[in-house]
Amino acid sequence: MRDISQAFWIAVPVGLSLVCILLGLVPVGVGTGGTIAPIFTLTIVYFFSVHRPEFFPPWAVFFVGLLQDVMSGGPLGLYTVVLLAAYGLTHSQRLFLMGRSFSILWVGFIAICAIAAAISWFGASVHYGQAVNPLPLLWQACITALVYPPISFILTRINRQLTVLAPAA
Repeated sequence: MRDISQAFWIAVPVGLSLVCILLGLVPVGVGTGGTIAPIFTLTIVYFFSVHRPEFFPPWAVFFVGLLQDVMSGGPLGLYTVVLLAAYGLTHSQRLFLMGRSFSILWVGFIAICAIAAAISWFGASVHYGQAVNPLPLLWQACITALVYPPISFILTRINRQLTVLAPAA
C-alpha cells in the first residue's frame, strides 16, 4: 500500500512537469523578432526541491528532463543535465532556503536560471561544435525567472493541499 501511495505523490510533480513541458512548447515573443520558450519545468524542479523533495526524486527529474529533450527536439540530454543540476544545487541549499521569504527564494531561482543558461550554452556549444550565441539563452533565463512568481503562487496552493492530504511519514 505504501508503494502505491508514494507513486501517487511522485505523480503530482511529474504530472505538473508534463503540463509544463507542453506549455514550454509554446514560444513567447520577446520583441527582438525571435521567440523564446521559458523552461517551465525548471520552476517545478526548483519548487519541489525546496519544499517537497520526497515527492520529486532525482530519477523522476531525470525522466522529466529526458522527456523534455525528446519533445523539444534539442540536443538529447541537455534539459536532463540542466534539470538534474538545478535539482542538485537547489537540494544542496535546501536547509538555507526552507522557511525563507519569497524574495530570497526568487533570488535563489534567478541564480538557478543563470546557471541553467550557462549549462545550456556550454552543452549546445559542445553539441554543435562551436560557440553558440548566448543571447537567446539569456533571454530564456530572464523569461523563466519572470514566470516563477505566478507559478510559485500556484505551486504553493498545491503544496498546501498536499500537506493536508499527504500521509504522515
